[in-house]
Amino acid sequence: MDETYTPKQASQQAVEWCKGHSGWKRICDIEDSDSLYKTWDELSERDRNSWIADYGSYSAEAAWREFGRRPCKVPYGFISGKGEFYKNVLQVPTLHNLMMIFKVK
Repeated sequence: MDETYTPKQASQQAVEWCKGHSGWKRICDIEDSDSLYKTWDELSERDRNSWIADYGSYSAEAAWREFGRRPCKVPYGFISGKGEFYKNVLQVPTLHNLMMIFKVK
């Protein structure tokens, strides 16, 4: 049978992992986690023009906010309920649950 872990276990494992890794915080411990992601104004001109070409100058920003992938400005990862770090969410075993963490310092 596969190992299973609860969201509560993943959260606690992330607390412990962050204590041992300076500058890392759980997403739920960051007051303004949206600030960790690029805004429309921070996109390159090339990226903005691509959206403008598809959606027009008036709705491109709204379309990007709705459908686009907002790149993260800092390193991040995921701690499983087993206490293991994963760079990609798709690598976390299905039944392990997870907590997202960010390098903020």
